[in-house]
Amino acid sequence: MSANWKSVAASVVLLMTQMGNAMALPAELNGLQLRGQGTLRWFGFKLYDSALYTPAAQPFQWARPFALEIRYARSIAGARLVETSLEEMLRYGMPERVRAAWAEHMRRAFPDVQEGDVLIGAMDGAVVRFWFNGRQTHRIDDPLFGQLFFRIWLDPASRAPVVREQLLGGRG
Repeated sequence: MSANWKSVAASVVLLMTQMGNAMALPAELNGLQLRGQGTLRWFGFKLYDSALYTPAAQPFQWARPFALEIRYARSIAGARLVETSLEEMLRYGMPERVRAAWAEHMRRAFPDVQEGDVLIGAMDGAVVRFWFNGRQTHRIDDPLFGQLFFRIWLDPASRAPVVREQLLGGRG
C-alpha cells in the first residue's frame, strides 16, 4: 500500500471514529440547533457532557421546544439516575403523590448507561420524550413532570450553575 493510500485509510478511520462519537438528534427534533454545551465534573471526575438544543439556537424558553443531550463519561445504573432525578425534582416542588408514578416513567426511560452512551430528553408543550443511543425509550404527557425534570439543569437554583450557564450559551 502506498503512503498516500495509507494516509487516506488513516483519515477514513479517523473520520469514522469521530462520526461514531457524534450523536445526531432524532429526526423528530430536526428543527432544533445547538444552543450551548457543558461538562459536569464531580470532585474532578468527569460525569458527562451535555448539550442544549433550541429552535434556531435561540435563547431557551420553557414555552418553546427544546432538547437536552447527555453523553455519559462513566457507567451509572439506571436506578441511580432515577433516584438522583427524583431527589432533585423534590427540591423544585415535586408533589409526593406523583413520586411512584414518575419513578416508573423514568425507569422506562433510563437504562443503565456506560461510557459513551447518550440520553436525550426533549420537551414540546406538554410532551416529554426520551431517547437512549438514538432509540426512543419513553414518552410522558405531563408538562409538570417536564418542567420539574429539566429544572435540574436549567433552573437558576441548579446545583451545577456553571453547566447551566454553558448550556444556555453563556447568555441565559
